[in-house]
Amino acid sequence: MKPLTFKIPAGRYLVAVSGGVDSVVLLDLLRMYPGVKLTVAHFDHGIRPESKQDRQFVEQLARRYRLPFVYESVALGAGASEASARKSRYVFLRKAQAAAQADAIVTAHHQDDVLETAIINLLRGTGRKGLSSLTSGEGIIRPLLDIPKSELLDYARRHKLTWTEDSTNNDTNYLRNHIRHVMLPKWSPQEKQ
Repeated sequence: MKPLTFKIPAGRYLVAVSGGVDSVVLLDLLRMYPGVKLTVAHFDHGIRPESKQDRQFVEQLARRYRLPFVYESVALGAGASEASARKSRYVFLRKAQAAAQADAIVTAHHQDDVLETAIINLLRGTGRKGLSSLTSGEGIIRPLLDIPKSELLDYARRHKLTWTEDSTNNDTNYLRNHIRHVMLPKWSPQEKQ
């Protein structure tokens, strides 16, 4: 099994950690990079009643790695749209980036997210431009874009990492989850019996 690797220059970064497997793996990898100074950032959307436990988990993880931790909690509520949640999260991350004097924000978007985002954008009618919208740039680094989710899960299991599961990730009322759980499995080649 090949190791998970990516390049990130020495510098000061704000790493967005939800507590899910993707961001937990990203944090575990980033903490080992020489010359990289990290601040762990967590945003609680206030969409799920159990989200406080996610914040506590991420705070404990940051403490274990001896990294600074910042967070913000808001109360968007259960009916919040994906767009409003994303907008609120990035407002927080930009403020936290400035406060930490970080060179950039690092997020755990991966190869599966790229495909899901492209499909969402096509459904919304963005055309060709929407096919490449999830990239690094404008003070945001996404080093996992070439890595599929399956490899992140393999890494987490091999290194005995723990993470939290967001119950809304299975709610197919959200467009991204509908694409992930309903549409993409229909397009994936099935193994022959």
